[in-house]
Amino acid sequence: MNSIHYRPQVQRRRESRFIANARATLLWDGVTEPVTILNISSYGALVTGLYLPPIGARVTVIADYLEVCGTVIWCGVERCGLLLSREIDPLAVIAEPSVSTVDPTPQREISLKRIAPGTYA
Repeated sequence: MNSIHYRPQVQRRRESRFIANARATLLWDGVTEPVTILNISSYGALVTGLYLPPIGARVTVIADYLEVCGTVIWCGVERCGLLLSREIDPLAVIAEPSVSTVDPTPQREISLKRIAPGTYA
């Protein structure tokens, strides 16, 4: 019996991600939704909330020491990934004396497929 094994790719990120657990507000198309920033880097963030925008939506993230535009680049169950439009200082958002980077343990791979210009699924 043949078997096939798949290994997730090692993440090679340019910027470190920091665990945040910070309250924020996400704005898009006239909708305002409270979210929690789970982790953040210079150009991206992982947010969680009950009602989130679709992939490709332009959003504004507002939190303590942060107001930045971005784009939703992937969605999951009650969470989504944001690509920020400009570089930010993640340590200013966290504003805690003890900062740790996200554990480099392997995670499930997420694949994005371009279905139209600026739209991924």
